[in-house]
Amino acid sequence: MAKDTFYFSHDFNSRQDEKIKKLIRKHKMHGYGIFWAIIEDLYNNANDLEADYEGIAFDYHTDENTIKSIIEDFDLFVIDGNNFGSKSVERRLDE
Repeated sequence: MAKDTFYFSHDFNSRQDEKIKKLIRKHKMHGYGIFWAIIEDLYNNANDLEADYEGIAFDYHTDENTIKSIIEDFDLFVIDGNNFGSKSVERRLDE
């Protein structure tokens, strides 16, 4: 039985982005992996996630402060009230 597989484009040079470099400097590759996990979840949720840092941290087996920092400190996500998304995910979903 075949399973449907969905994918999104991933820029092969994303680690060269200055925002991502700062993320990696602070949170190492652990933070980079969490960043991509968040991106995957945004794709699965129409680019709109609740900023439930405790719940996200539980799901990703990390701490709440790391999640908060990744979402808020590097200008990688757009925060709107109690939810957040990504401009690049939005742009790709619109295509």
